[in-house]
This record gives sequence, C-alpha cells and structure tokens, in this order.
Amino acid sequence: MRRVLFGRKGVGVAVFPLAAALFVLAVQAQAGEFTPTKPIQMIAAAAPGGGSDIMARTIAQIVASEKLSPQPMVVQNIPGGGSAIGTTQVSRMKGDTHALLVFNPASVAGLLVAGKGAATIRDLTMIAQLALDEQLIVVKSDSRFKSIKDIVAEAKTKENALSIAGADQADRVCSRLFEKAAGVKMRFVQFNSGGEAITALLGGHVDMIWANPPEFVSQYEAKMVRPIAVAQETRIQAFKDVPNFRENGLDVVFKFYRGVVAPPELPADVVAYYESMMKKLNDTKAWKENYLAKYILSPGWQGSKEFTKTIADSEVVFEETLKGLGLIK
Repeated sequence: MRRVLFGRKGVGVAVFPLAAALFVLAVQAQAGEFTPTKPIQMIAAAAPGGGSDIMARTIAQIVASEKLSPQPMVVQNIPGGGSAIGTTQVSRMKGDTHALLVFNPASVAGLLVAGKGAATIRDLTMIAQLALDEQLIVVKSDSRFKSIKDIVAEAKTKENALSIAGADQADRVCSRLFEKAAGVKMRFVQFNSGGEAITALLGGHVDMIWANPPEFVSQYEAKMVRPIAVAQETRIQAFKDVPNFRENGLDVVFKFYRGVVAPPELPADVVAYYESMMKKLNDTKAWKENYLAKYILSPGWQGSKEFTKTIADSEVVFEETLKGLGLIK
C-alpha cells in the first residue's frame, strides 16, 4: 500500500489503449518495488535489557521465523542521551533503505531535551505503530510502600525525600504529571535502560521506578517487585489488583506507543514495503503470543500516516511538560 504522504511518481500513458496502459503500469510498478538486498539494521536507541531492546530483538526473530524478509535483521544498540544519540544517528542516514529504528515517546522527549544538533521527529520516516505499552510505578516486593497513597504521604513530608527512577525522558514526564497531580516533588534518577533501572531498584539504590511491563515482568513473576499504580484510564487485565491513579484521586494518564521508524528521504515503495512487512508481523500468532501477551502489551496497529500524526501530537504534550520542568526553552 503506497501512502500519498510520502509522494509518488505519476506515469503518463494517455496515448496507449487501456489494456496496454494497464500492462505498462503493472510492469513499471513491479520493476519499482523495493526488496532488501543486504541485512537490515534494526536499531534500538537504548542499552540491552530494556523495552526498546526487547522489541527490536523480538521483531528480528519473528521476521526471520515467519520469513517476512529475504534478508536478516541485525539488532544494534546505540544507547545514550535518553535515546537521542541513536535516533539522531538514524536521522542522518538519509535515504538508507536498510535501516529501521524502534521508536516510542521516550525518543520524542529525548530529542526535545537534546536540543540543537539533535534530530527532530520531522527528520524521520514513520513506518508503523505496533503496540501500546503501560506505564506503572514499581517497588521492591519488601518495600514499605503498599499503595500510591503511602508514597504521596511520605513525599509530602519533605521535598525530594523519595527517589524515583526511569530510563528516559518519557519517564521523567510521567513523574512530572504525578508530582503535579499529587502536589509533591521527588528526586528523579535517570538510567540508560529499563534493565539498569530495575537493577538499581533491586539493589536498593532508588525507592521506586517507572517501568513498562516488558521491563519488569520477569522480576514480577519471581516475586521480586510489585507494581503500585498504572497510568491508564482503567485497570489492565494483567494486573487486575493494581489500581490506576484516578482511583486514588490523581489524574495521571500516559499513552506509551511502540513502533518503528526509518531514516528520512525514503522512496514511497520502500516505505510501503516496510509498512507491509510490519503489518504482516503484527498479524502473526508469534507477535501476539511472544510479544504482546508475553510482555503484557496491548494491540495498537497504525500505518505510517496515522503513526505520523500520533507522534506529532505527542510532541506537543512533551514540549509543554518539559518546558514546565525547565528542561527546554
């Protein structure tokens, strides 16, 4: 499926009879179809172990097992700068038809904070949204905090008395929304990945973390951590006993999309190829069972046009919040 958003070339065939014209168009379309001719880089702009890394590796595995590409996907981690380093690197790979990047709200926020010299969302080609993740506050299983009310009560006793960690600027934005709703101020500690944040939590270096289910589900199943609250309108099926913030009188809701983008200035047939590949992947049993169900995510398919708008809308929200934090001008 070709998207007008990315442009397409017209073909003049008015002088041919209809049948001949259709034949010429078919031949030209076939000749112009993109097919990868070398391994595809699947880049995660984060360290190994976090949600972006898990998503990148799962996509690569399913593309291989389902034979969705004639060439393999090779995962590459480029962490740093709240995902801005890896994302900016991809933005400079203009016209590179063999590179993809897993993308989420943290990437948008990271680029805004990085500022001058970093990429913007307009320096990327949006391919598809593949899932919706959840943001939760998570504590150690033996934590003194049993509910979000316990956290708010202690946080109100002294400014910055409690530490809350995250892997990126999206987590920082969540913290800001929570602080504003609760009327508290906490000390935010940022790590390069969800895996690093979990390690810090288990080591007792921070009081709590913001995390998506893929980042803590293994530790949850091992009864090492427990979620306190979810930043969603309703409770989620996987954690029926975990209340949302609104149940505690706090208006904290955050949409965390997970998708795939590519370098800028790609031909329309390349965009169409990868969008089609991602739709096929999205519809596989392997994706539904080995990613969505396994890591507790919700389905969330959007094609390139829709995903472009979703990201643009999220940038507006991040810009306003980050300005309020004094992190950008």
